[in-house]
Amino acid sequence: MAPAVKNKSPLTPVLIIPGFMSSALTVEKSPQKSWNGKRIWLNLSSLGFQSLRVGGALRENEKVRASQQNNPKGNKSSESSDALHQQYMKEVECKSRWVQHMCLRDDMKSEKDGIEVRPVPGCAGVDYLSSGALTESLTYVFGPVLVLLKSKGYKEGVNLDAAPYDWRLSPDMLQQRDKYFTNTMQTITHLYRQSNNTPVMILCHSMGCKTGHFLFNFVRFHLGEDDGQKWLDKYIHSYVPIGAPHIGAPKSVRAVIDGDKMGLDAFLDDDEGLMLGRSLGSSPWLFPLENTLATPISPSVPPSVLRLESSIVLTIPTQTIPMKGFVYRRAVMPSKVRLAIHLAKDFVVRTEFYPLSRGKSPTLLLKEEVWCIALPPTIEESLKLYPNICVHLEELGAGKPRKKRRGIYHCDIFWPCRFAFCMMKWILCLPCAIVLKILRILARGADRGIEVTAGAVGSFRAIGKSRKVNWGKGLIASNKAASSDGGESGGVGSELSFQILPTDREGQGFFFEIPSSQQCVLKVKWRPPPPMKERRPFDKVTHKRMTIHKYYPATSGELCAAEGLNNAVKLLRDSYAADPVDPRGLSSWYPPPIKKVVAIYGINLPTEVSGIYQRKQSVKLSYSTSKDLCVRQLIVLDKDAKLNGLDGYTIESGIIRETKGKAKKSGDGTVPYWSLQHCRTWQGEGVKKCDVNVYEIEGAEHRAILNEAKFHKILLEVIGCV
Repeated sequence: MAPAVKNKSPLTPVLIIPGFMSSALTVEKSPQKSWNGKRIWLNLSSLGFQSLRVGGALRENEKVRASQQNNPKGNKSSESSDALHQQYMKEVECKSRWVQHMCLRDDMKSEKDGIEVRPVPGCAGVDYLSSGALTESLTYVFGPVLVLLKSKGYKEGVNLDAAPYDWRLSPDMLQQRDKYFTNTMQTITHLYRQSNNTPVMILCHSMGCKTGHFLFNFVRFHLGEDDGQKWLDKYIHSYVPIGAPHIGAPKSVRAVIDGDKMGLDAFLDDDEGLMLGRSLGSSPWLFPLENTLATPISPSVPPSVLRLESSIVLTIPTQTIPMKGFVYRRAVMPSKVRLAIHLAKDFVVRTEFYPLSRGKSPTLLLKEEVWCIALPPTIEESLKLYPNICVHLEELGAGKPRKKRRGIYHCDIFWPCRFAFCMMKWILCLPCAIVLKILRILARGADRGIEVTAGAVGSFRAIGKSRKVNWGKGLIASNKAASSDGGESGGVGSELSFQILPTDREGQGFFFEIPSSQQCVLKVKWRPPPPMKERRPFDKVTHKRMTIHKYYPATSGELCAAEGLNNAVKLLRDSYAADPVDPRGLSSWYPPPIKKVVAIYGINLPTEVSGIYQRKQSVKLSYSTSKDLCVRQLIVLDKDAKLNGLDGYTIESGIIRETKGKAKKSGDGTVPYWSLQHCRTWQGEGVKKCDVNVYEIEGAEHRAILNEAKFHKILLEVIGCV
């Protein structure tokens, strides 16, 4: 048998580099000791919140309990309901802990204190994210490929291995923290020697393609250009990118701006998706490159489009408002009141509810709140849309508030008549008076019931209103200040004063005290729209109803800056742009220093190619109860945008997708076609004059291609195992 093995040509060794979210992660260190050694990505059952899915028994039970609490006459919860509630609270705590373990610090580089999460090494970290007969078919990564290769004689650790990595990190942190690229070089050397000095094929998928591309240039930087190239020529057989986002994928930008639940929509809420998406240092690696429009197949739609808008910062300073005139003769004093700022009939900004002080002269203490409000790009257009502003004082409730009955001690000029009528009513018509009294008692009880119900469902009524105030002078003054310095200051603050009058003044006047109006002060500061570098508007996108809105192409960095994600902007500048291996240029756009490239990807599926973004209409910038602004969202998808004259594209809720056309191909459902096919530009280029072969598989989805029979056939042909 031994001589037969020697005469047989060795199999081409294969090293697998998985994509984004495709390396299993395990907890090596945690404040929660019971979590040490457990998979955190992805094994929800072992972490304790697998039952916390939308529509599950636990969430449905919480809805029933909430409805019972809002209904004072509802049935009391049963023991089983209480048990489910306790389990729900326990799993919510586990989920919160899981999010804390998965999220990086604000710098998008380092982990939180006491937490260490690391990739599962070897092929076990890239086969299935969650093992088990029921979950393997749903969470496969390279599992089907490993089964295929092993059936052809491949053996783990000999001629088959994988290089999982912490896909949350930027490439510089992969090397700095985990020594990932130097360790991967050692793995390649080991496979080479174990396979009778046979060069190694680098098989990558999705973001793993960018990781592999970076690895090749890292070798040249780490060993020097000449020695590094000699190492690559000796140890690397070929580079096989599968579904590669060579020059980015617009979906990654949306994950940062709008949040990314990582496929766990049934378990995570929107805020948790935002926290996850905005903490990952690897996200900018997938951002579309700024020179995307220079590709041979230039996209008809820019990867990101932003509606041009200005904004105002509206500050409600801390102030005290006397409330005696607003609660005149009230039978029940309101417990809390809020301020509502009306810019239009359907556009209102409301503060939190604040409690009233007790006593003969109650007061309302408003605490400082800061809001950002989106406006058209110019002052003139803004004032045309919102010419006036007024403020209301609101309390919970419905209808008119109940007042105290007026007795004869409320002396007025008609008190003798009132007294005579009262005596006649009780002496001459006693039965009628009794019936009237009973009806009033019943009506009073009904009013109280309405009040309780209205408060429970969040209904409110105005107890004070101001007149409309034209705020144009303040905005114009702020605009002039902004124009004098190029908009750097964003204008000066302008102060607006409002006189608020009670809405209910029944029984006031004549011999009675007329409450004076109370003053409320607001501050506004105008911010000009972001500079668009004198670029042309993208006229293929317009607003469904308003013609004043213009849309412009925007880079990923500009969107992050508009969203206030300074940490992401800093990471792009300090970690990506300053990296000598250049992950978003040399290691993306330009050919790799490898002679043979075999690209395989799916085509002709509806694929996201752009997001249309706008400023959120109003956003609270200050929080009196929480300092965590990570989930504050300033930029959102523009669901009122529409496409004009673009065949082969569809738009839904601000997301533009490319589709198959007569003379046009589309991507694999995740990566646009213009990014997948960019490798064609490498043919005959680069230090090794790349030989590029491309295989396009009709209808193969981005992840499902790994379990696609057509892909398996192509892979075996490339390896030489047919």
